[in-house]
Amino acid sequence: MPQTVYEVRKENFTSLAEYVTDWRLNLKWPSVFILPFWLQTWWDHFGEGYELLLFSVWKEGALIGIAPLKYQDSTASLLGSPDVCDYLDFITVPGEEKHFFHALLATLDEQGIMKLELYGQRPEAAIFGNIFPKKQSKGWKGSFERENVSSEINLASSWESYIAALDKKQRHEVRRKIRKLENETQSFTYKLLAERDEITGFIPRFLEMFLNNPEKKEFMDSKMESFFRHLISAAAETGLVRFGYLELDGSVVAAVLFFDYQERIYLYNSGYDSEYFALSVGLLAKIFCIRDNIERGKQVFDFLKGREIYKSRLGSKTVPIYLATLTRA
Repeated sequence: MPQTVYEVRKENFTSLAEYVTDWRLNLKWPSVFILPFWLQTWWDHFGEGYELLLFSVWKEGALIGIAPLKYQDSTASLLGSPDVCDYLDFITVPGEEKHFFHALLATLDEQGIMKLELYGQRPEAAIFGNIFPKKQSKGWKGSFERENVSSEINLASSWESYIAALDKKQRHEVRRKIRKLENETQSFTYKLLAERDEITGFIPRFLEMFLNNPEKKEFMDSKMESFFRHLISAAAETGLVRFGYLELDGSVVAAVLFFDYQERIYLYNSGYDSEYFALSVGLLAKIFCIRDNIERGKQVFDFLKGREIYKSRLGSKTVPIYLATLTRA
């Protein structure tokens, strides 16, 4: 039988942007965190010290996958970092994953790469079922460990159904907080920003509320702030980013930043005015965001990584997130 011909090519961000818009390729881009605009924004801000390795894998002349990698000190890893990219993965054509990894690992071997570190791996990531659970693949040995957990809600068909599915105590708490807001304010409303200009115009107010939290203020150094500004602006060009904000008596008091991709809502960050802490405006902005997206027919509300207790109280389930490592045997 003739041998299957594989080719591994080096790509750039321009070619990745062309691939993502070509539906004929049948590529699976699993999450918002591996779309070209996100990868390039991360690279522009945090790529110093790494070599960029954007590989595409071709089988008999057909594109079957993309490996967005960075390289440093004999170790390759997926482009991005766990602090700002909750999930990372390869981009593959469904059904071609084994062929993709066969060609990719052979190329990494030829280039003298000794280790492949894969942060942010969800249970359905391409590496699982294709490299793992065998834990060994043609000269590479693998291991994986739990890195973190994320939380998500499979959204109900209606707000009433969502509320009814909550634990009795939490159902009471959600209703109590909404009633308190109604009783102690003259008016309130939750608004959605989805257009490019209104999103970019809201960035300063969002960052102002975000930095009200001392822990977030420590996280948001000048480089990280630049990343956030450029990321939101780049995402606004794609139409995938949203701000939702809670307004009390004409004043914006809390906001959520989220991404809307493939009927999944990624709640990326939030902020609130500390003067309104007693009204639980930060939590209520998230609750109203859930309600709004139920009404819009979205399927999953993803709180992303972290073990904050409010996530389970709002009805989410936890999902393990893994660090998978492949090392040359």
